[in-house]
Amino acid sequence: MYLVKNIFLISCLLTSLQSSDESNETKSTVFFNFDKQLFISQEDGKLDISDFLSTKYGFIPMPIIVTEPAVGYGGGLNLMFLHDSLASSVQRKSPPSISGVVGAGTENGTLFGAAYHLGFWKEDTIRTASAVGAMDLNMNFYLRNLGVDMNLKGYAAYQEVMFRIGESDFFLGGNYLYVDMESKRNDGALPILDRFFERELKMGALSAVAQYDTRDTIFTPSEGLFAKATLRRFDENFGGNENFWRYGAKAFYFHPLFDNVTLGLRLEGEAVNASDGDDVPYVTYPFINMRGIQAMRYQGEKMMLGEVQVRWEFIERWNMVFFGGTGKVFGDEYRFKLGEGAVKESISFQDAPSHAAGGVGFRYELARKFGLWAGLDFATNEENDFAFYITVGSAWGAY
Repeated sequence: MYLVKNIFLISCLLTSLQSSDESNETKSTVFFNFDKQLFISQEDGKLDISDFLSTKYGFIPMPIIVTEPAVGYGGGLNLMFLHDSLASSVQRKSPPSISGVVGAGTENGTLFGAAYHLGFWKEDTIRTASAVGAMDLNMNFYLRNLGVDMNLKGYAAYQEVMFRIGESDFFLGGNYLYVDMESKRNDGALPILDRFFERELKMGALSAVAQYDTRDTIFTPSEGLFAKATLRRFDENFGGNENFWRYGAKAFYFHPLFDNVTLGLRLEGEAVNASDGDDVPYVTYPFINMRGIQAMRYQGEKMMLGEVQVRWEFIERWNMVFFGGTGKVFGDEYRFKLGEGAVKESISFQDAPSHAAGGVGFRYELARKFGLWAGLDFATNEENDFAFYITVGSAWGAY
């Protein structure tokens, strides 16, 4: 689930630019030794961190700002270690491997911490992702329009390996996910719901993954196609106590309409399925994940969404972003029925209501050499809820 949005708070940059009378001598801060010219474009003299990213390797601290409405505002820190500089990775057409630790907290008491490693091996013919983390999450889950305030506490581990097919843009691979959490309600109202929400959640899953990627950059693409399909099996034989399938596919397409206008199209679908006698835990039901809609607000057995985005460079290095989309959840979904608690109800795709959201935003070209733009998005939905998101790179994610 996408609960955290990252942004570079270039404190070292602000320090170096606070006085125009200072010389170009090397500065020293807690984290970096750098020349302030690394943050100025040689092309137009404007703010640009391309040269800094090209020369820097080792530890880089990335402050985190959380703006997800489901958990409230918050912040944290991501301490990354680049095993090589981005410049050398561009020359060999392979991103640098990255290790790190991250921690964050929000105003509603949510806490999260993890250690991770992203590996790119043998000229980017093999990609790996490893992570282990713990969480203490407070957020609402919904039975149709009834919000239930939940606490999820536990840990998770993840390992993925992907192999490039020859010299093509196709990758095939798989991953393993293990989750061990305790699910409890934060309030004592409606105790009839306890049998549905109060439970131990232990899940082990193996997945097969296929991926295709022709984007010009993973950060803020201007052209190309990214498509990914995942088939995941949760099973007692894989270390959990639940047996069911979860599968999904997504595609992001980017195309320049004019020199300064880029069109983006997004299509995603997910579903879960269990055999007779098996149960799908409520936390694993697909949900509409779109700017302007609170995470987990609309969940169901199946989910489909589509979103359109237009990015317009109205001034050099500055973009306006216009976006909007709609999604549906259908199939079996849970609702609250007086005297029975949480019960399943089936709804067809045709009869399921559409949930729309959209908004506007802006971007600044933060690192031209790497196609990295950053900025803010402001979004609303059919219920006139308002949310804003700090966006670094693509709002739809890189993978």
